[in-house]
Amino acid sequence: MKKILIINPFGVGDVLFTTPVIKAIKKKFPDSFIGYLCQRQTAPILENHPLVDKLFLYTRGDLKQARKKSYLEYVKMLFLGINKIRDEKFDLAVDLSMVSQYSLLLWLLGVKQRFGFDYKKRGLFLTHKLPINGLGQKHVIEYYHDLLRLLEINEFDSELKFYTALADRQFADNFLIKNAVNGQDILIGIAPFGGGSWGEDAGSKQWPDERFVRLITDLLNAYECKIIIFGTKKNADDCAIFKKALSNKDVLNAIGRTTLGQLAALIGKCSLFISNDSGPMHIACAKEVDTISIFGPVDESVYGPVGKTARHEIVKANIKCRPCYKNFKKPDCKNMDCLKAISEEMVLDAVEKVLKAKKIKRSNRK
Repeated sequence: MKKILIINPFGVGDVLFTTPVIKAIKKKFPDSFIGYLCQRQTAPILENHPLVDKLFLYTRGDLKQARKKSYLEYVKMLFLGINKIRDEKFDLAVDLSMVSQYSLLLWLLGVKQRFGFDYKKRGLFLTHKLPINGLGQKHVIEYYHDLLRLLEINEFDSELKFYTALADRQFADNFLIKNAVNGQDILIGIAPFGGGSWGEDAGSKQWPDERFVRLITDLLNAYECKIIIFGTKKNADDCAIFKKALSNKDVLNAIGRTTLGQLAALIGKCSLFISNDSGPMHIACAKEVDTISIFGPVDESVYGPVGKTARHEIVKANIKCRPCYKNFKKPDCKNMDCLKAISEEMVLDAVEKVLKAKKIKRSNRK
């Protein structure tokens, strides 16, 4: 195989789940050229990946804006993107989109071997397909491994990877120096937001903000630690509830102050990372950082943390109606009892379990 294209147009966690796919394909075809089609927002995950030769950026938002401007502009942008893929003359594609549009495009471009999932009979234009009814019996990464078996790839390492740029690592170092964090400090990262791939329903994946605020206080009382609060620029407008916590000299504000690459580099400096079920949690796994992840409607056995060397603890409520997110269908639930049933004590117990394994004891400085 000379040229192979991987397609995944989804969010941060989804793209990170494909990094084992990249490694497995390169091991099977060591002399191959690997291209990757992804969203512009997730490109930093792959820009410095040593096994990815070229990125093709697809951004639905850019296409929508172009279409609003003029139909001609939209068509021009679409064809420029298609031509870039055509010019590479790919021999084989691994389409992880589960929709028919991409495999149709690959067929029109003359890509002879097209591998992917036949979900809801959407694999019409695939030459090699794996029938599935959805994701729910095992982790997403295991489904990817099953698909690669069609390529006679049996060796598969599930370790996630996020290779950060030197400039991003320097940013992280400077951020810590500026905030008087040294190598001896217990640095705990907290991401109280996340779930951006759910759009307006992102709150359905988020533990209540006020509980994160109380958790921060409890952590500062229990451990000699420093805390970084992470979030996007969109979250910066909604972080008033964390204002009091951020007034503490041991609580550092990174909300809306990092790019995705800088975020990954800074997470990589943490001793422990606590978050909702979100992209940053998977970044922590990729940076081999211990995690505490809070799961509500989503099944942790399908979308949960994975990693080789770090320790990952999942906090969830044992109520009958969860998990209710199945086969890409979001829950029609306003109460979110699965998240409200998780107490600060449950999260603190998970924290103590992880830090105890690292031989970090409570200081009880309250």
